[in-house]
Amino acid sequence: MKVKYLVAAAALSLGLAGAVTTFDQPVNAAAKSKRITTYKTMPKALRGTWQEKSYSKYKKGIKVRWSYTFKKHSYSMRMDFKGGHKKSKTIRFSKKEIGGMNYDHHYKVYNVFPGGSSIPKSKLPYAGYMTFTAGRHNGKKALGLHGIADDKITYFYRK
Repeated sequence: MKVKYLVAAAALSLGLAGAVTTFDQPVNAAAKSKRITTYKTMPKALRGTWQEKSYSKYKKGIKVRWSYTFKKHSYSMRMDFKGGHKKSKTIRFSKKEIGGMNYDHHYKVYNVFPGGSSIPKSKLPYAGYMTFTAGRHNGKKALGLHGIADDKITYFYRK
C-alpha cells in the first residue's frame, strides 16, 4: 500500500514539476514572433519602375505624374509635368542618402526612410518617409503609397 502512494506521489510531483517549468520559462518575444525585418538592400517586392496611372493636380494649370524606380541600393523619383512650361525632373537618392528599409509584418507594409550621412539641401523637399503596401489593385500588381497626413493611398503600377 505504501508503494502505491509512493509511486502516485512521485508521478504527481514529476507532473507538477514539468508543468511548472514549462509555464514558468521566460518567453523570448523576438524569437517567438519577429515583427520587423530590416533590409540592407532594397526589398525585391519594391524593385523595378512603378508609375502612377494618370496625372494628378500639382499647381494651378499644371498636372504631374510620379514614377519611382527602385534599384538594389538606391531609388529615384521622377516627376512628369503636363501643362505649363515645366520640364520633367528626376531626383536620385543614393545608398548613403537612405536611412533604412524595413518590413512590418503586423501591418504588412514596407518602409523606406531618408537619413544616412548627408542629404543635400536641394533634395530635402523630396526626401520623405515612405510607406508602401505591395499587392494587387484593379487586377494588376501595384504598390500603394500611404499618405502620412491623411488616409489616402496612391497606387503605382509596373511600367
